[in-house]
Amino acid sequence: MDNIEEKVLELVGKQTGIDPKQIPLHRKFEDLNLDSVAIVELVFSLEETFDISIPFEGLDESEIKKRFYSVSTLTDHLKDLLQKNA
Repeated sequence: MDNIEEKVLELVGKQTGIDPKQIPLHRKFEDLNLDSVAIVELVFSLEETFDISIPFEGLDESEIKKRFYSVSTLTDHLKDLLQKNA
């Protein structure tokens, strides 16, 4: 597991109250009881942590859930953005 995955899991754990070590990367956010508002809050935390902008403005709730439906999809999206900005 790399540092990005660890940080994402740490932030998800903080938001859900679940030990990050107990959260599989493939776990869906809805299974963690994170709704679209909670996902947006998580995205804000990631933007602040990694000093990056994650474009999701203008997406409706279903689109947010479609793009960011699990820990791994959000992590993969974040890795892509960080690589493009490197």
